[in-house]
Amino acid sequence: MLNIIYCFDENYNIQAITSIFSLLDNTSVKVNLYIVHKDLKTLDINFNLIRNHKNLNSINEINFEFQVEFPNLKGSHVSEATYYRLFLEDLIPSNLKNILYLDADIVCISDPALEIQKVFEDLDKSKKTVAVAQENLTTLELGDISNRLEIDSRRYFNAGVMFIDLDRWRKKSVKKDSLNIIKKKNAQLKYWDQDVLNILFSHDHKIIDHKFNFNINIEDPIKLPNDILFLHYAGSFKPWTVRGALEKNSIYYMNTYRKHSDKKFHITHTWKYSSLLHLIKGFINLKIINTRHPFSFFKEVIKSFLN
Repeated sequence: MLNIIYCFDENYNIQAITSIFSLLDNTSVKVNLYIVHKDLKTLDINFNLIRNHKNLNSINEINFEFQVEFPNLKGSHVSEATYYRLFLEDLIPSNLKNILYLDADIVCISDPALEIQKVFEDLDKSKKTVAVAQENLTTLELGDISNRLEIDSRRYFNAGVMFIDLDRWRKKSVKKDSLNIIKKKNAQLKYWDQDVLNILFSHDHKIIDHKFNFNINIEDPIKLPNDILFLHYAGSFKPWTVRGALEKNSIYYMNTYRKHSDKKFHITHTWKYSSLLHLIKGFINLKIINTRHPFSFFKEVIKSFLN
């Protein structure tokens, strides 16, 4: 049995549902799903498809009720929900030993069940609290992290996939220490809760293979390694934007989205004028062919402009 947790809000409802479907469709082991959300009633009817999925053992919907002023959210591509996992000790049942956290912009592409169980076994032996993938950073980024966070930047990790030993997590009083870090560092938390977690676990994490958290460059249509388990659409360039949907690497997200939707494309806009420009460019440079359904894509983008 796998214990999986997602933390998101209504801005990422569809993305989270897509991610969960990709996991349930691929796993060979049943899943106990934990959803932390600030407004559970906004989860649309497609969530009923998850509740009836053959690989779902249980679903636990947890309402996030803490009132905290989280830093550096204005103008970013993330919402306050990225900070919710810092409160796990108050949200998850105390008898739960292990849980795997997944970002809502992750797509599972092959059966991860046995590999997940092995990581938790190794994590327990290591006496570390979390297992995470190392972040690939430039020299400039390493220097920035060292200066901002006052940690060894060579140990900086990506927190989009996080294997958590909850017993050790609770003993560390993560919530209390996180709130102190947020108060102290605040504007310096450029990468939000990921920075907080890196301060907390700089010397208390085990490194896992990137197959568990493969950061996919949506503009670089490389052939994926055969052993990839989780694709992570990290950063601000997402497959559900017009610009992103025109790229070949959006297909992993869109294929899963179509399994729970009557539409072929999930399209959102940060700025509709920019989306229109990218749509026009998509015709000029023929990238619209990458969508594999150009007529449907055009039609659904136009509809999204009108909504």
